[in-house]
Amino acid sequence: MCAAMIYWANIGRMVYDTSNEDLAMLVGENAKNFTMEWTCRDIFKGAKKDIQAIGPVGIVSSAVIELSRPYWRKAS
Repeated sequence: MCAAMIYWANIGRMVYDTSNEDLAMLVGENAKNFTMEWTCRDIFKGAKKDIQAIGPVGIVSSAVIELSRPYWRKAS
């Protein structure tokens, strides 16, 4: 959803910190896990607009993961 919104909003560059693999590790085998294995680059591939995807940069990954843990604990 975020990648599609970036596309339609004509945003030319997206910088992100945490990888899909980190998200999968955080979420685990959760029935409410609606994440996909697609990356933003998969979504942007074939787009008619040039959108640069930079990341994962990994600068604050551990902080992002720790701040997200309470959400995924509630969802399980």
